[in-house]
Amino acid sequence: MENENKAIQTTGEFNHRAERYYRYLFDNAGVAMISTVADLTIRTWNNAAATMFGASRAGLAGEPIGSIIPAEGRDAAERMIRDTIETHVVNSFEFQHRDANGNPRTLAVTLSPIVDDDGDDHGALACFRDITRRINLEVELGQQNKMASLYRMAGALAHHLNNILGGAVTSVDYALAIDDPNIQNRALLRTSDVLARASKLTDALLAFAEGDHRHQDTCDLREIIRSVAEYMEPEMVAQNVNLDLSLGDLPDVPVPLAQIITVIENILHNAVDAMPNGGTATLRAYVKEGSVVMSISDTGCGLNPADLHKVFDPFYSTKSPEGMDFDDHPGLGLTVAHGILQSLGHTISIESTLGESTTVFVHFTPSAS
Repeated sequence: MENENKAIQTTGEFNHRAERYYRYLFDNAGVAMISTVADLTIRTWNNAAATMFGASRAGLAGEPIGSIIPAEGRDAAERMIRDTIETHVVNSFEFQHRDANGNPRTLAVTLSPIVDDDGDDHGALACFRDITRRINLEVELGQQNKMASLYRMAGALAHHLNNILGGAVTSVDYALAIDDPNIQNRALLRTSDVLARASKLTDALLAFAEGDHRHQDTCDLREIIRSVAEYMEPEMVAQNVNLDLSLGDLPDVPVPLAQIITVIENILHNAVDAMPNGGTATLRAYVKEGSVVMSISDTGCGLNPADLHKVFDPFYSTKSPEGMDFDDHPGLGLTVAHGILQSLGHTISIESTLGESTTVFVHFTPSAS
């Protein structure tokens, strides 16, 4: 009996030490942790959570866990927490939070179910990590990559513009030095041609940098697509490219005429350039999840997955700088399309399979127009 009592006492002391150990582990963990019971009220939180949310350890005990999440994301977060409790599946989400100094922070949350040995639910554990620095570094890295792309191509662009303007100056000087009206006329026509190419290039740069809002006439999207497809088809046929056009039953989507024509032209030209030996360009327009979607696919060589994030960068091209044709397509087609659509409140994305095809998707949000 005495030995049995000692065993019970030893077990009790062990359990007490284990409980203290896990409490210390929870309290002093470097990750902010908050536990919630099944009704989503806060049961416990550790020192790191108190520091992150600027409250005392007991300050939010018994309060809904949604009270620490901004209103716009609260319902979704609570649904995810309930799902974790009911399905015993680990979930995660992110939300924006302001620290004690009012600075915006991005928090990543990992939700884990709290289940005992008998499989009974006791709520969920939410672990919070401040990922603001990581996100800022990713943004900075993206900007650095874009600037590196710009630096690489700026030299080629400057060289090309210098050649154009140099040729124009030479033609004008020649015209001024000659008394023959016919020769002067030819020189001036050549000057007009090269300056028009320079103007086209700078217009593309302005559209990317500022958005082109010179023409605000609106037109139905279906009419624009049909019109562009009609006048571009002979050009495409001449390059051995077949145009496959399919327009679904679309709602009225009024869009700025000049800008959307530029978008469609640029994407189609990009598709044709991807098929130097000919192929098929497929243009579809349909409704998906409340938005009108236009997709333009080619049967070209596709893109390396590592290069997909570069396609909307200024002057990006799969060709080498020496091989780029700046006269008609100076590596700004998708960049300009992206800039115009972004300024209008629409979105553009791209999918590609190396060696097979590339598809550009434009999502038109009716409220944006």
